Amino acid sequence: MKESDKISVLVCVHSRDHEHDVLLQRALESLVRQTYPNFETIVVLDECWEDTKGLVKNYASVLDIRIFERTHKQGLAAAKNFGIARCTGDWIAYLDADDQWMDCKLEVQRNYLLEHDGIDLCFTESWDLFDGVMRPNCFMVGQYQTHVSICKALPNENVLCHGSALIRKSALDGLGGYSTSKALLGREDWHMWQRAVEAGFTLWKIPERLYVYSLGTGVPR
Repeated sequence: MKESDKISVLVCVHSRDHEHDVLLQRALESLVRQTYPNFETIVVLDECWEDTKGLVKNYASVLDIRIFERTHKQGLAAAKNFGIARCTGDWIAYLDADDQWMDCKLEVQRNYLLEHDGIDLCFTESWDLFDGVMRPNCFMVGQYQTHVSICKALPNENVLCHGSALIRKSALDGLGGYSTSKALLGREDWHMWQRAVEAGFTLWKIPERLYVYSLGTGVPR
């Protein structure tokens, strides 16, 4: 990463009601609190109900935000590919609409990539959030940190948290985005990491828990 590189944050949303909008608001608030503020936010409204767009528009004064709408959802992979095509950054980060970032997440990742050249896909460890309680996820900090250890584990287990990813856009473009095959439903990210390894891209995980993954709040995509 270079100092001048731009970061895009992609948020894909399928909100059906006020309850899901509350989760989206929580996610966007975690972007507002980021200690590194120089990023654009691309929000894809993937067949959302009528109130969601207004909620997102309320953040235009505090985030560099652009909104795109899809009236018929075709799965999360399709929504992500749609959003990636509209990102102008050199790097793309993800935030699921029901999850959150720790306040320093983007700054820590950016600083790490500035100091460690040659990484194409950068991840962090995460927390699990259930009923308002945060607990460490099933992986120990540093357990799968290096490219070699990640590559050894990936054929048998997805050891990478998708929402924590910060990925070089040229790598995503080179891979052609996410597969929209129905046979990979729910495993599109795992498939992407395996393809990235096969294509010669470098994966790394920062040994800090910087992503908050919400359990029991997802919606069918």
